[in-house]
Amino acid sequence: MLVCLAGTALAADFPTPYNSEPDPTASPPTPAAAAAGMTLPPGFRVQVFAAEPDVQNPIAMAWDARGRLWVAENFTYAERTKRFDLGLRDRVLIFEDTDHDGAADRRTVFTDDAQMLTSIEVGRGGVWLLCPPQLLFLPDANADDVPDGPPQVVLDGFTVAQSNYHNFANGLRWGPDGWLYGRSGHSCPGQLGAPGTPDDQRIPIEGGIWRFHPERKVVEVLCHGTTNPWGHDWDENGELFFINTVNGHLWHMMPGAHFKESFGADPNPGVYDRLDMIADHWHFDTKGAWSDSREGKANALGGGHAHIGMMIYQADQWPAEWRNRLFTLNMHGRRTNVERLEREGSAYVGRHQADIFLASDPWFRGIDLGTGPDGSAYVLDWSDTGECHESTGVHRTSGRIFRISHGDPAVPDLADLALPDGAALQRLVRHPNVWYDRQARRRLVDGHGSADAKETLQALVSDSSLGSPQRLRALWSRNALGSLDRSQLLALLREKDEHLRVWAIRLLTDAWPLDTITGPLPGTVYPDEPEVTDTFVRLAETDPSSMVRLSLASVLQRLPVAKRGPLGRALAAHPADAADHSLPSMVWYGLIPLAPREPATLRDIAANTAWPDLLRWIARSLSGQLEKQPGILDPLLTLAGKADAAKQKALLQGISDGLQGWRRAPKPGTWDAFAAAAGNPADSLMRDLGAVFGDGRALDEVRRVALDGKADMAMREAALRTLIDNKPPDLRQVCESLLGTRILNATAVRGLALFDDVKIGQSLAATYGKFYPAERPAVMDTLVSRPSFAGPLLDEVARGKIPRADLTAFHARQILAFKNDPLTKQLREVWGDVRESAADKRALVTRLKSELTPEVLAQADRSQGRLVFQNVCAACHTLYGQGGKVGPDLTGSGRANLNYLLGNLADPSAEVAADYRMTVLTLADGRVLSGVVAARSERTVTLRLLTEETVLERGAIAKEETLPISLMPEGLLLAFSPTQVRDLLAYLMHPVQVPLPAP
Repeated sequence: MLVCLAGTALAADFPTPYNSEPDPTASPPTPAAAAAGMTLPPGFRVQVFAAEPDVQNPIAMAWDARGRLWVAENFTYAERTKRFDLGLRDRVLIFEDTDHDGAADRRTVFTDDAQMLTSIEVGRGGVWLLCPPQLLFLPDANADDVPDGPPQVVLDGFTVAQSNYHNFANGLRWGPDGWLYGRSGHSCPGQLGAPGTPDDQRIPIEGGIWRFHPERKVVEVLCHGTTNPWGHDWDENGELFFINTVNGHLWHMMPGAHFKESFGADPNPGVYDRLDMIADHWHFDTKGAWSDSREGKANALGGGHAHIGMMIYQADQWPAEWRNRLFTLNMHGRRTNVERLEREGSAYVGRHQADIFLASDPWFRGIDLGTGPDGSAYVLDWSDTGECHESTGVHRTSGRIFRISHGDPAVPDLADLALPDGAALQRLVRHPNVWYDRQARRRLVDGHGSADAKETLQALVSDSSLGSPQRLRALWSRNALGSLDRSQLLALLREKDEHLRVWAIRLLTDAWPLDTITGPLPGTVYPDEPEVTDTFVRLAETDPSSMVRLSLASVLQRLPVAKRGPLGRALAAHPADAADHSLPSMVWYGLIPLAPREPATLRDIAANTAWPDLLRWIARSLSGQLEKQPGILDPLLTLAGKADAAKQKALLQGISDGLQGWRRAPKPGTWDAFAAAAGNPADSLMRDLGAVFGDGRALDEVRRVALDGKADMAMREAALRTLIDNKPPDLRQVCESLLGTRILNATAVRGLALFDDVKIGQSLAATYGKFYPAERPAVMDTLVSRPSFAGPLLDEVARGKIPRADLTAFHARQILAFKNDPLTKQLREVWGDVRESAADKRALVTRLKSELTPEVLAQADRSQGRLVFQNVCAACHTLYGQGGKVGPDLTGSGRANLNYLLGNLADPSAEVAADYRMTVLTLADGRVLSGVVAARSERTVTLRLLTEETVLERGAIAKEETLPISLMPEGLLLAFSPTQVRDLLAYLMHPVQVPLPAP
């Protein structure tokens, strides 16, 4: 019998979960039947730990030191037509097995007031919930299973995509270093930071692994790429591995790594080649589409492309042969894939072992797995059918938790975790089940250790009779308690075991800032620790371990750019690492910012390395600076002239790669001498570069690169820009052919803007939804740049194909600037009136002043007001450091005065500062651009638009008009409900920033 308890005063109106799949009467087999139908290796058995109605739609789990299983239930995730049903709520449950028979007999509801819940973790005096776009903390200091107060928003910016929303952030788990780790999918790019963090200080993420330090309040994005990681774990040496879908399933996480993605270019233009997965196999036939691996079609290879949940088994309840194996749930194969991790070079390779735990239940949808205190594996089953993204609907009324054990597990002994003193820590560090070590570390961090804990742990770290996994456990716990000084870590760099040296490097640099995906964050303050950095350089020169060198390569992205050269040079001087899976790439990722700032340092590294990939990347990056620094390639060509054939070829290939898409480039001063000395004029690289440095590449070659589907995306984009600048006769055809190519389509739109043809407007408007959300504002700018484009735009808005909200006030003004009566009429019908009489404005202000009394404003929801501002006003206005710059910054304005606000909102053109008056430019090619003039020179005019600043040659401007009106339209308040007006005004009048509403 399962006893149900409510750990908090739960709402009586908790919405009843419903089923939305095509056949709502369908149901899975009974939990017992599902368990009985699972094929297991000899000696294993599976039990139903919990099932519906006690658990439904389980999506994630965590353990506490009392041996209780915490489970997150997600009911709000919905089919594509809804994305999320926010009329439902998500829930956190606690399960206990008090009689240790393998079935939960006690169930507590911790909270039932979450939404979009993907993950849970316990520790630091409360419970952590990942509810994208927010990371929440629910304090429970006395551990009574009742939240001490409302959720605290710790981080926000975890974007949830409009279409591929199943890529949203997930995966909370404490790391051995004391940070809280999580994951995010590629299709949900975000900007991470504490609430109120300005945009330019947020940390970008486009898929990968991130971590948050609860005490220092710091967030880092550790790696970038892959498709949708939904499982990770650490091995006995503290190496993090994670699984993924579609473009490779197994990855070794290295801070600063850029991994391959299923589509798209890396946001850092200096990343030319991204790291691949470490598995030596695939779980589906890569000769076909990954989507062809569903419905059991890839079972012979492992089950298919979708992997969920991951566990590296580090306990002793299963036979020894399974220890340190990596297990992940294969969704379409309804099985568990097993990987054997082996060292290879600086990192690892994953070898495919036989699949196990095959489920015959067609409803089985394993979504998470992990080891429990008894050494068994616990598996969450979402329990549903249909396509894996739930496109066909969600079955919310079922869910299972299975326990998989070998024989009869022993009753867990949790006594040492109650108060981990010196004697208990001696046992916990040596415990064969890593679960105990991880829980002990959390107990210590939460203040439950004895006074002798630090001394005991330090002695264990220094005990050379212990194996390195046990010494590492002691080191991690000692670090978690703080006061681990630099001298102790520097001493570990002299240890014989490479893993101890690796972790000494990581902990020495744990508080040093890490580069973002696009490079160092502006204003980053780096520590000045020459003793440590000098030691790292000596270690890079002399350490025999390539894994140690890989850790040092990762450190490059934590150093000031001006100090990266010596370490990069020392690492790149090892010829044996030239073909390593990871080292050349990781070294290069740390050297990328040197090209524009320290080119001489890069050339010095090139002179002292034999790594062909690094040579190619260095040459490519330097050639990209050729227009800004005409002499930048001269020393490199001198080096190439003295190099052997292999090194010379790598350098020339890099220069050629860097100039792909260029029709003509400034000729380096040393080119003629180099070419004469090199000889072999028939060499294709020499011939091609000679053309670029001479009369220029034929546009046919540039066009070929732009249209080459196998070419590097950055090269193709550069080639397309060159074509747009040169305007060949077939430019329109080229651009139209690339509208369906992600990344290139936004550039193609800029090319099509040059042609005044209603058919182009119709095509752009019809394909608007195929552009990335971040690219759509630029497409909208193009659609309002010509009357022939604006008509099709308004047609699509009227049909509901383009969201009305995407047509901003700025764009409405732009269309009005055409002074085209039919378009103006159509705009009013689709978007609304944008003019009011003076009497109407006065009447509106009078009415709102009478309605918005102090009592009414006191009832406002300022968080909802911020949401209105973000959606409507922030495109033009900055407030608290965030927003656009087309309109005035509102942070220091007189917005606390209601009369001031109402006057400006109702009649925005009554008083317009000269700097913010609307300027309309009619270009010689027929386009019309509206914006605010940001700068002028003798030759150019810089116009500030919603999405960008564009610099225009004065000769390209046929007419310029500066109008005494604001870009902000009149009648804006009339588009809002009374509640939205109240909330917006209250937010604007409030003196400090408020959080966005919880999702």
